[in-house]
Amino acid sequence: MALVTDEPPLAPARVASRPAVRADIQGLRALAVGLVVVYHLRPGWLPGGFVGVDVFFVISGFLIIGTLTGEIRRTGRVGLLDFYARRIRRLLPAATVVLLAVTAAVFAVLPQSRRPGVLREVVFSAANAQNWLLAVLSNDYAHAGVGASPVQHFWSLAVEEQFYLVIPVVLLASAVPAARRGGGPVRYAAVAVGVITVASFAFSVWYTPVDPGAAYFVTPTRMWQLGVGGLAAMALHRLRPGRVARLLLGWGGLAAVLVSAFRFTTGMAFPGWVAALPTAGAAAMLLAGEESLARVLGLRPLTYVGDISYSLYLWHWPVIVFVLEVTGRDSLARPEALAAAAASLVLAALSKHFVEDPFRRRKPDRRRTTYGLGVAMVAVSVAVAAGGWAAAESTLAALRGRSVIDADHPGALALDPNRPLPVPAGVPLAPVPAVAAEDWPHDDCTTRDLGDGLASCVIGNPDAAKTLVVVGDSHAAQFSTALAEFARRDGDQWQVHLMVRNGCPFSAVPPSEAGTPLTECSEENLKKLDHIRDLKPDLVLTAAMSRQSYLKDLEWTWESTARMVDGYRTVLGALADAAIPVAVIRALPRPGRPVLPCLERHPDRPSECDTPRSTAVGSSADPLAVAATGLPGVRVVDLTDWICRADTCPAVVGNVVVFRDNHLTATYVRSLVDPLVVALGLR
Repeated sequence: MALVTDEPPLAPARVASRPAVRADIQGLRALAVGLVVVYHLRPGWLPGGFVGVDVFFVISGFLIIGTLTGEIRRTGRVGLLDFYARRIRRLLPAATVVLLAVTAAVFAVLPQSRRPGVLREVVFSAANAQNWLLAVLSNDYAHAGVGASPVQHFWSLAVEEQFYLVIPVVLLASAVPAARRGGGPVRYAAVAVGVITVASFAFSVWYTPVDPGAAYFVTPTRMWQLGVGGLAAMALHRLRPGRVARLLLGWGGLAAVLVSAFRFTTGMAFPGWVAALPTAGAAAMLLAGEESLARVLGLRPLTYVGDISYSLYLWHWPVIVFVLEVTGRDSLARPEALAAAAASLVLAALSKHFVEDPFRRRKPDRRRTTYGLGVAMVAVSVAVAAGGWAAAESTLAALRGRSVIDADHPGALALDPNRPLPVPAGVPLAPVPAVAAEDWPHDDCTTRDLGDGLASCVIGNPDAAKTLVVVGDSHAAQFSTALAEFARRDGDQWQVHLMVRNGCPFSAVPPSEAGTPLTECSEENLKKLDHIRDLKPDLVLTAAMSRQSYLKDLEWTWESTARMVDGYRTVLGALADAAIPVAVIRALPRPGRPVLPCLERHPDRPSECDTPRSTAVGSSADPLAVAATGLPGVRVVDLTDWICRADTCPAVVGNVVVFRDNHLTATYVRSLVDPLVVALGLR
């Protein structure tokens, strides 16, 4: 985000003696970047520290729109080429250095599996489109739970750069009718900014509950915050609040921002209505220019942090992500947090002195050179990251397809309690950890529903006499690989119908996301129930992610465990009443840490990535298994002993990688064919 600008901070018109540069704005920048940095270093201290981004949006709108309307007031026009040249000199150099440094660090620090995705984000960041990529990824089921990208914070810079493309043109266009009608051009500009602000705020309020993930990132839900800052800047030339009003605005605005930082959480629907509090607070402080608050915000330590705030914002997040990657932790310990903070400050100071300042001081009349440098910086960032992206993808492509079950890779059969198969030493793992995240079930039926041709989603001989139905979410779908192998081996006696959908457990009670019930899944399940009863299969198999996994990975939940049990029991009871046999697979163990990155960090010591059995299994009862208990014709199948040893749940069993996330790898599932078939009573 544009935490700095070469435009001078505006002085309130009512104070003739006030200097052109307001030190309190630099202090406000320091406050905003401090909120963001502390939030990223120690989220528990400031659960709403992300509102620092909202403060920056307001500051940027205040300075940019205020400066542009000042130009309109003086000259009746906007110098677009000069404006964009200033933006290039001010923003691109530091951003380019950070993106090139991140690209180099990706190959030095990140595991192979992470490199293509991060480098793709570097490309989008260089092109100022990162916010739209994150909006798409926020709704990508496969992306849930993926580690943080070191450039994901570039989304806010993208929002501002997109705003900068639009607002000067809007202001210039608003000056045309003013010239024709002889009116004040700033009045027309204020109307134009006001219309954009109101429209953006209305869209944000409407869209945030509709799609919270995307709403956080997309430009239309954020433009109103920059617009509010711009309206505050224009209002400075007309408002004359008294001393008491300035006190209330200034200190009240600070209180609004701090309350937001301490009380807001990521569970809130944001931005929407909620973002109005920190936005209004920041605008109030800028509008007030209150002397006592200005003295506090103008203290030299704060103004210095404000001076380096742009570079500090750019550097601090990659530093945190790479420290976490090196340490293998999910959060920073206190010494690591202090080290990351210190490193970020040093890098920011160096970046300000050696990168930002030299480019900012370039002569403003060298427009052609500036535009050439801007194009070159973007081109270099995109080319380097895109080249790395292609190379990383090529490396992973060469590793795919090495997933076999043979004498060297017995997988689950190494845990056979009666005759465990031997496990040769020195054998490469299957699948290779770098590509194991892609070791999905063999079929693409996981996203289909009845309207998309569910009846055609059949494994095995469609004319076979015996029918098995698999219904449920991705934890049910993952067993399709084993069942496909069973159908192939069984001489075409079985046909297997897949009625599975990612994130859709076979239940009549829907989960909720941010308080909104996801009813599409439960409604679809009732159709599936009717379809199954008409089909009259010989067996129905279902499984589901645990409540913990839904909450941790997708942030979906049920109002209570009892309601979750009720939802499962409704559909299972209906099948029992129809005398259709059902097998329920108990919730699988959940690894205590991301297994695949750990295996990439410890290729020769996979035991470093094991999870204690007590942790992986947990102490809570499985709601699906509880719902199945006591129903006639419904059995519960427990595969835990085919995945875990007596005291641990290993990351690797029989030279096969067990987990790809909270799911089993398809390769490991293939090694479970015989145990699963026996447990289901199919043999």
